[in-house]
Amino acid sequence: MMNIPIDMNLDDAQWQQLIREVAEHFNNLTIMRGFQYYKQKRVGSLTFTEHHGITADVQGSEEYNVTLSVQSLPTSYCTCPVGSRCKHIIAVMMSYAELLERPVHAIVNAHSSTALKQAPKPAASKSAFHSDAVSEQDTDIPHQQYSQIRERALELAGLEITEWHELFEQCLARLGTGTPSTAYVQEAADELYAIKPKLSAGMDQLFEFHVHLYLMRYCIPSRHPISHTPVYLSYPAQLAVDALQKGMDQVLSRPLQFAELPDNKLKQLWKRLEETISYLRTQMMSETSTLMLFTPIYRQVWLNWIVPHLQNDHLLVSELNILQEIEDQLKEAAVNTPSNSGGRVLGVANLTGSSQSGKPGKSAPLPLVLAQSWIYFHLHQNEQAWQRLTSGSTAYGIPAEHLLHFLHVLADESDWKRLGAWLAQLGPLLANRRNEPLQDYMQLWDMTIKHLPEMENHMWDTLVSMLPHSRPAYEEAMHSRGQWRRWIDFQLSTETEPLEFRVAVLQPIEKDAPELLLPFYHQAVERYIGHKNRDGYKAAVKLLKRLSKIYKKLKQEERWEDFITALAVRNSRLRALQEELRKGKLIS
Repeated sequence: MMNIPIDMNLDDAQWQQLIREVAEHFNNLTIMRGFQYYKQKRVGSLTFTEHHGITADVQGSEEYNVTLSVQSLPTSYCTCPVGSRCKHIIAVMMSYAELLERPVHAIVNAHSSTALKQAPKPAASKSAFHSDAVSEQDTDIPHQQYSQIRERALELAGLEITEWHELFEQCLARLGTGTPSTAYVQEAADELYAIKPKLSAGMDQLFEFHVHLYLMRYCIPSRHPISHTPVYLSYPAQLAVDALQKGMDQVLSRPLQFAELPDNKLKQLWKRLEETISYLRTQMMSETSTLMLFTPIYRQVWLNWIVPHLQNDHLLVSELNILQEIEDQLKEAAVNTPSNSGGRVLGVANLTGSSQSGKPGKSAPLPLVLAQSWIYFHLHQNEQAWQRLTSGSTAYGIPAEHLLHFLHVLADESDWKRLGAWLAQLGPLLANRRNEPLQDYMQLWDMTIKHLPEMENHMWDTLVSMLPHSRPAYEEAMHSRGQWRRWIDFQLSTETEPLEFRVAVLQPIEKDAPELLLPFYHQAVERYIGHKNRDGYKAAVKLLKRLSKIYKKLKQEERWEDFITALAVRNSRLRALQEELRKGKLIS
C-alpha cells in the first residue's frame, strides 16, 4: 500500500491479533480519548523504522513523540508523562489503521468485539461460534454462509440500499435475536464493520451511516397495523437509540466526500444517496410527534450532504413531486377507506393524521408536512413552506424544535434578511409555547436586528401578533432595549399593577424617563382607592410616595402639592384612607 513498507502491511490474522492486543493492554477510556485525538487530526505524519516500528508526533497539551511497536504493542512508548499505554499511542495506531485502509472503529470497539468472539453463544442463536460439543459438520454451513456474506459485501458499492440492509440482516443472524440495548448495538456494529470492504471515502461514510440507521430501526418497535397506538422505547432501547443518534450526528457533521471520484463512482454514490432518502422517507411516514427519530435525520441528510452539492434544483423538485404523490394517495385512501366505530380510518390512520378536532384525514401527516416544508425551504419558496407549516401547526401544534431549526439554519448561513422574514412568519406558530423556545426565538431576533437594524419594527409587529402568549418576551424586549414609552403604554393598556413589578424593573425607567411613570402610577392609585378597603389604601399610599419622589425629581413640587391636596379633599369621607395618608406623612 502507498507509503507503507511491505513488511508493515498486516494480513487479516495479524490485524485481528492487533485488535486483541489493544483490548488486552488499553482500557476503554484511553481508547476513546485516543480516538478523539485521531479525529481532531492531532497526529503528525507517520515514519516507519527498520524494526517494525512507527514514529509520529502527537499534539497534546504539548507535542509528544510516539514510537509504536506493531509486533510488540506493550513495548510502545510515548514522551508524555504516562509513558506507555496512553491515548497518544492509540491515536497513532488509528492513523496507521487508516493508512492500511482498515476500519478504525475496530480499534475503538476492541473490547466489545474481543469479548464477543470469546463469549459462547446461546445454543438457540444462529451463531457461527458454537461450543466444542457441536460437530465440525454442523459448523460448516454457518461458516459457508458467512463467507458468502463477506463475498457479497465486496460488491456493496454497486448494491442498492435495500440490499445493504438485507445483507446486514443476514450478517447479524450470527448474533441471534438480541434485546435492543447498547451492548447488543455495539456487538452488532462490530459484526457489520467486520464485513465492510474497501470503499471510497464518501461510500465509507454512507456505510457507517447505514449501520447506525439499520440498528436504530432494529431498536424501535413497529406500530400496531390497526390500532396505531403510540410507540414507546424501553429504557435500554432508549439508551441505545440515544447513542446511535449521537453517532449519526457525528457522521452527518462531516461533509460527504465527493472529491476526486471518477464519473462512474460519483454516479454510484449519488444513486446510493438518493436511495438513502427513499429509505428515510419510508421510515418517517409512520412517525408521530411523540417519537420522531427518522424525520430529523431525513432533514439533516438534505441539509448537510445533498443541498451543498446540488448543481440545480432537479433533485429537489423531484422529491417535492414524490411527497405530493404520497399526500394525494393518503387523501384518496382516507376518502375510500371506511371508518371503524371509533371514527379512525383503518389502515391509514397513522399516515393521515388527525387534527385537534379529532377528525381523521384532515391534514397530511406531520413528517410529510415537515418534509415538504424543508424542500420548499431549500428551493427558496418561502411562501409555500410557511403555508405548509401553518396548516401543520393548526392540525398538530408542530414541536418547537422543528420550527426553530429552520431559523437556526438561516442564522448559521448569516442570511439575515431571510431570517427576519422567517422569524415574522414562524413567531405566531410558537405563540402557545413555554418560555424556553421563546427565549431562543428572541435571541435570533437580536442577532438579526444587530445586522439589519431596520428589521426591528417587524419584530415588534410580530410580538404584538403573538400576544398574549408572547407577553414575557415582548416585555423583556421592550425593557432590554429601553423602549420605555412602548413599555408603559403596554402596561397602561393591560391595566397592570405597578406594585407587581420588582423595584429593579422600574428603577431604570425612574432614572431615564420618570415622566412616563406618572400616568402609570396615577391610574393605579385611583384603582387602589376604588377598592375602598384598608389594603387598597395602603397600596395607594405606597405609590403616592413614589409619585412624590418623581415630581420632586422633575422639579414639579407645586404640581404635586396641588394633586395630593385635591386627592385628600375629594376623598375626605374615606376616614381609613385619611389615616393611611397621615401615617405616610403625605398630609398633615
